[in-house]
Amino acid sequence: MNHRLFKTLSPIAIVALLVCGQAIAADNPHHFTIRTIPRTAQQDNFDLPPANPAAGLYALAQYFAATAQPFGTNTDGSELWPCVGSYSSASGTSENPDCPTIGDPTQAFPFGGIVIGVPAYQFPLAACNATSTSAPACASFETWYEDDTGDLTDDLTYSIVATQGSTTIYDSGTLDFGSNPQDSNGTFYTGGITGPIWNGGTQGQTGGVNNGNCIPDINYPLTSNSFPGVPYLIAAGKTCGAAVAGPVTITATTELATPVYTKETKASSCTPIVNGADGTPVGPPCYTVKFTKKFEVTQKWTIWLN
Repeated sequence: MNHRLFKTLSPIAIVALLVCGQAIAADNPHHFTIRTIPRTAQQDNFDLPPANPAAGLYALAQYFAATAQPFGTNTDGSELWPCVGSYSSASGTSENPDCPTIGDPTQAFPFGGIVIGVPAYQFPLAACNATSTSAPACASFETWYEDDTGDLTDDLTYSIVATQGSTTIYDSGTLDFGSNPQDSNGTFYTGGITGPIWNGGTQGQTGGVNNGNCIPDINYPLTSNSFPGVPYLIAAGKTCGAAVAGPVTITATTELATPVYTKETKASSCTPIVNGADGTPVGPPCYTVKFTKKFEVTQKWTIWLN
């Protein structure tokens, strides 16, 4: 399964990451993109109280939206949205060619404007319960937060899980994007993590852990005791079941955390598990990672499949 885990969605002066994951069985899109949007002059000029909030990550918004994927993509293969409008650069302000204009009459898409899909509570079960690895995503998610930590040294990690009762129908595992991205001022920014989460379910795979939309290790274990230069994913070791009609609880967790590396010399510790079976070993030796949390924000919401 060739997990196209991270795709560059925008060329602007924010963070966009591209990684092609390990080949496993068949093509299945799990795209995650992290971006930062600098504070605007209007935000900086707000008549705020003299006391700033405590250092931390603050939840702003989270939702599922009808995905642009079935309706077309940009020339680089990225989905049409979300798309940030004009952007700041070293030479001033430039338009984003993916969404340069808006309005009637047409005008430049303003800085800070974002194109998104249509958020919704209800989604069709038939489209959102994957019964094969080739089933298209039926929706995309977005998780938005504000970073007021000033912490630019720890790694930014993220996970998103979808459950129905005791059944897991999607589990991203833990994604490590590397050092916390920053805006042009070095701190205080709005961040967004986005990607198609659905379809949920087994994708027709009935095997054990890390089957279907319980995503297996990607670019992990590591070959050295440092960030590899590309994002990696540590599987949660869950077994996904089929989605059914009714509510779905979504939990997204964004953290700034310090990675702690352990050298492993046993083949069993260096072998990813994919759909209940051993994948391609890394080494040995290899390196596994645990994280010491510094800051965390958890965002939880519900959708309905019918």
